[in-house]
Amino acid sequence: MSITVSRSRVKEKCGISDTTYDTVIDNLISELVPAISFAIRDEHIADTGNGGLQSTLTLGATEIVCGEFAAQLLRAPGGGELVKLGVLTVQPVGRDNPADPTGLATQGWARLAPYRKPEPAQKAAVAVTTTPKEIE
Repeated sequence: MSITVSRSRVKEKCGISDTTYDTVIDNLISELVPAISFAIRDEHIADTGNGGLQSTLTLGATEIVCGEFAAQLLRAPGGGELVKLGVLTVQPVGRDNPADPTGLATQGWARLAPYRKPEPAQKAAVAVTTTPKEIE
């Protein structure tokens, strides 16, 4: 079984009620969910009898998709612009962190961390011990 993220949950978490972004959300789900699933260890994906685990994986993946959706909106023309009116400054939420303006992607990856495959780029730690030589 694979992780399933629904458009309706993404829209709900992002506070969207119309259909304007349906195609964008569907494209993000199609692009991200296979990559997220690939990052999870196979035994966790296959453990379909564990409802809590499957809910956790789905929630983490949904948060990642929501975070990327928010980042994509911020990158759109006019999405991250700053408006100054005298001493008043108006800017979009998350403008200071355009890669993850809502923090949802970071939260999703943190939620999935215990279930992820080891990063291939990480080197295994090797313990080296020595016995001190007595000096006479």
